[in-house]
Formats: sequence, C-alpha cells, structure tokens
Amino acid sequence: MIRSVDKEDSLLVGIDVGGTFTDLVLYNTQTRSFSALKVPSNRDKPDEAIISALDKSDADPKCIGLIVHGTTVATNALLERRGSKVAFITTKGFRDVLELGRTTRLVPKTLYVPHFNKPKALVDRCDRYAVEERTESDGSITFDINLIELENLARQLQSEGVEAVAIGFINSFKNPANELKAEKLFGKCFDYVSISTEVLNEIREFERFSVCVMNSYVQPVMARYGSALSNEIERRSKHTSFYTVGSNGGLLSTEAIKNQPVRSILSGPAAGVAATIHLAKEINLENIITLDVGGTSSDVALIANSTFPLKRETIFEGMIIKLPQLDIHTVGAGGGSIASLDDGGGLQVGPESAGAVPGPAAYGRGGSLPTVTDANVVLERLGANQQMGGSLCIDYEKAVTAISNIAIKAGITSENMAEAILRLAVAKIAAAVQEISAMRGHDPRDFTLVSYGGAGPLHAALVAAEVGIKNVVIPPTPGAFSAFGTLCSPLTKDKSETVLRPMNADTLETARHINNELSSKLRSEFENEKRSTKEIYFEMQMDMRYEGQAHEITVAVDPALSLDQILENFEKNFEKEYGRRDTGRVIELVNVRIIARLPVESPIWTEVKGGSGNPKENRQIYVSGKSQNVPIWAREDLIQDRVITGPAVIEEMSATTYVPASWFAKLGHVGELSLRRS
Repeated sequence: MIRSVDKEDSLLVGIDVGGTFTDLVLYNTQTRSFSALKVPSNRDKPDEAIISALDKSDADPKCIGLIVHGTTVATNALLERRGSKVAFITTKGFRDVLELGRTTRLVPKTLYVPHFNKPKALVDRCDRYAVEERTESDGSITFDINLIELENLARQLQSEGVEAVAIGFINSFKNPANELKAEKLFGKCFDYVSISTEVLNEIREFERFSVCVMNSYVQPVMARYGSALSNEIERRSKHTSFYTVGSNGGLLSTEAIKNQPVRSILSGPAAGVAATIHLAKEINLENIITLDVGGTSSDVALIANSTFPLKRETIFEGMIIKLPQLDIHTVGAGGGSIASLDDGGGLQVGPESAGAVPGPAAYGRGGSLPTVTDANVVLERLGANQQMGGSLCIDYEKAVTAISNIAIKAGITSENMAEAILRLAVAKIAAAVQEISAMRGHDPRDFTLVSYGGAGPLHAALVAAEVGIKNVVIPPTPGAFSAFGTLCSPLTKDKSETVLRPMNADTLETARHINNELSSKLRSEFENEKRSTKEIYFEMQMDMRYEGQAHEITVAVDPALSLDQILENFEKNFEKEYGRRDTGRVIELVNVRIIARLPVESPIWTEVKGGSGNPKENRQIYVSGKSQNVPIWAREDLIQDRVITGPAVIEEMSATTYVPASWFAKLGHVGELSLRRS
C-alpha cells in the first residue's frame, strides 16, 4: 500500500485534467464517502486548474494523505511541438536514423496520399551530432568514446542554448558502457540528460532513439510543471503524497516523472480504465469495452478477463512510443465537437472542438458554433434547467440559435439537424468501438459497454445499439470517473531486455533468469522508495516471432510454463492476429519484459440506499423526429433494482444518462446504472 491512512490524512484526492474540464474526486477513508466537482481546464496553465479544484473542494490540506492526477502536459507539448531544445548524440553513421524511420508510413490513413509529408523530427539535423564510438552486436566495444571530444561538444551545446541532451548509441542495448560514460560527462553540464538504454533497453535503434529523444523533449516541460505543482502541494501540507498516472495505467512518483516523463504521454485516458477494472471486480464483469466521452474526444478500450489491456507500441502523431501502455483508441468526437457543412453540403462533426472556453453555445461563454452538446440541448435531452458540472447553466436559446444557423443552410429543421449531428457523432464513436473489438477478432456482442465522461452516458446506449451490444453500465459519478480511477491505479514499473535467440530449452532458461533478475531489480526499486512489497504482482511478457518476421507479437507468460506451452500460446496469438499459423517454422524470442504492479489503498464501494423512487418531472424531448413526453429522474432518487423503461432521462451533477426506447435501466448495489436492451 502507498501509505496507511489515519484521521489526520483521511482524504484521498483524485484529479483528471481533461481538455474541457478538470475533475476532482474526494474520498474520505473514514466515512467511505465520495464527493466530486468540476472546474474549467486551463490548457496553457493546467496546474492552475488543479489548484483551483483543490481550493473549491474546501478540503483541509492537513487531512489530505494522497493526491493522484492524470495529466496531458507531455501530450500537449508533443502535439503542439512546444518542448525543449534538444541535442541528440549518436554513433557516427547514424545521425539520420530519426529522419529515416521505418519503411512504412507512421501516420494512419496516408498510404494513398500522393503528396504526403513525413512529420518533422523532434530534433533538427543541425542539432544531431555523431561521435566516434562503436559497440558491436555482441556487446563488445570496438571504439571507446572520446571524452575530450564530448567535453568540447558539451561546451558548444551550452553556448547554443540546448536545454536537454538525448544519447543513443548503436547496439547499446547489448552493452550500455559508452552511453553511461557519456551520460556522466553531459550530466555535469546539463540538468536533463536521457540515455536510450535507461528509457528503452531493447533492439531497434530507430524506436530506441525516438523514445529517448521524446523523453528529453518533454523532460524540462514536465519537470517545471511537476515541480510547481508538487511545491504548491507541499506548501499546503508537507505529508501529502503526490503521484501521476502513467500511460500504462500505473502510478508514477514525482521522481519517475522527472526522469522519464515520456511514460506519461498517454496519462489522460488511462485512469478511466483502472477505475473500470476496479468496478468490474465489484459487480462481477469480465469482458468490457470502456467508452470515455469527454468534451473534445472519445477514448475506447477493450478489457478481457479484468486485465489491463496493454500494448507495447503506439504511433503518436507520426512518432513511435515503444513502451508498455494501455491499448486505448481515440476518436475526435465529444460533447464539444463542432458540427459544420463541407463545400459539398455534407455534414461533418469534429475533430475541432469548442473546448471549455468559449465552449458550446449552450454554455453561454461566448461560443456560437453548433456542437454535439448544443444538439442534445435542442432535443431537450439536456434540460434547460440543468447545470453542467454543477456550475454552468444551460442556455437553451443560444443552443437553438447555433443549431438553427447550420440547419437553415441545409434546408431542414433545427430538430432534424440536431438528430443528424447526434447520429454522425454516434457513428464515429461506434466505429472506434468496432476498431478495438470486431476488427481485432472480438465480437462486441460478447462485451458490456461501461461508459463515463461528461458526455458518455448521454450517448452510451445509442453507441451500444449501433454495434449490437445489449448491456451498458454507467458507473457512479460518471463525469468524474477518470478522476476516481486515479485512486485505483497501482504503482507500476517495468524493465525489459533483448534476447534475440531461437526459442528452445536453453533460451527458456535464459528468459527465466532474466525474469528473476529484472523482478529483483524492480522489487529493490520499490524498497528504495520505502514501499512494502508484500503485495507486489509481477507479469512476464515475451516478444516472439517466426524467424524472418519483421516484427514480433507480445505474449503474457507464466515463467513456470513449459517450452511447448509457451510456443503454443505464441501460435494461438499469431493465429488470432493473422488468421493462420506457420507450423514448423523456427520461433524466436526477441525481448523479455517484466511489469511490476504494487496495489494502492483503493476506495471501497459502499451499498447505496436509494431515494424517493419518483421522477422529478416530465419533459418533452425529441425522438426520431417526434416530440415525446418522458420522465426525468434525478439519479439520487432511484431505488435499487427498480426498473425504468425508456425513453427516459436520468440527471446528476456530473452527467446525464439517456435511456432510449426499448431499453431498460435500474440502479445496482454500489450505485451503478445498468442499461439493457430488450
């Protein structure tokens, strides 16, 4: 556990910094009660939104034992190319590896674009330096680095205003000696130095160099952000622990974020997956598709057998991130997505978003462009008397005006345009669900859709119907569920080592030795951080391939399995991925990877009592071009297991749930809403 909680620090705080809102969840370990709130995000100064949320919560800083947050700072630095000035030091002859990349395009959907421009490397060629050194493929060193050459280079880089240095030498994964020497020398002159073998100790220089450079690029930005935030938290209370959710769904300490901020690039959506796994154990769900619909985008993940859906590589804006991370698919459709007509009169929704400011027209903050949120207001699924996030009042007239402006151009009514916008938004989100399920060999009908985020419950049943899913779960406080998830995430570390040998009995023995060695190192790292390792869980992964394959498949492995069992697991996974086996071909072991997870003191779900059992009002809403009188429920008034027949609307502070016709909803024992299609 992270820490024992006493009365003086009985509050756990989870914070999710989104593109539109920053959500905060406050959990009292003594009373086992939750509270949640939202504040508008500040894209330029995200730490200010966090501090604002803490201030608004009125929580006594002396009672806060733990703060965990998900952040998009590193993500935005990469997206907007607002990182630091980086110098890349590499082996002579490999200066252009970052430029050359792979033979395949790393930007999706550009294969047939005739005038495709490759994304620019994070480091300009003039800032990439090749030095005399050579480590051979067997780990032997032919040329030691020239320390005098490096000292002169370091002085030159200082004069040129370089802020961070990335070092990546060929074959260093076999022997990092030259990288370590270079790191020591440059560390005397620069605060931020990354070496490739510490960030990613695996074969393939392009991937290894790319991740190393990416780490250096965001390191000063994240260090300044993390220091400012942690200093402010420490000023309020010196005993409060502070963590960040990493891309793999685990927690990263302030020190880990300082050294390897690249591991937080996909921090934002990861916490919701952790929260879902926590909820799934409580309500006995195994196969789940998560749907997080925010103001700017929707994030989708597939969870099989209640395990973290990890992948080892992501293509991010044409850049390779070859590190363990949650397998999350993102599409540019959310509550703030802007609707428009193209030159041919066709309707488009997203990827542009109105954000938090000015936001949708219905927010009354100066936004005038029609959005998905405005469409829901026009259809009155979002009521004019409802407060978004507990503070923003809905302006019905401004939403109508925004939708009318585009409806007139299309020659249809505002209500018909609003329904068209919703259908298109739902279709885009449904395509993302299909992408991570049916297109990967999973039948979505075998899964339950768990939907959260400010706009998730409003569209969940519609998306489910589109892909054939019959069961939907809306968790408690869905609009702040990712913030809640930060408190469910385990402390996570990982290490890997390249083997690159045919898979046989000797290779398996080598893999087991690596497993023991890396597990011991990870355990020691936790112990050095003064963590109890009694409940630590280790997961062993093997990257394997048929001899001659360009790329490998990752297989989760129990080290106690026999060689035949491991080979069979690989071939099953290969067949699932490619639809066939190459029985009889030599199988190679490329990498061994160990992931260590240390559980934290997660919130405990309590039995809900339920409320009055009566709807608070009836309202006319538009369904399929017609106005219908439907009941409007406050979620706190629902009674456990009492069935609500759709169409109906269920409102709460953080979100609104829409129950379509032919769907039924009921409240579960920990406050979850279960929706089922007849």
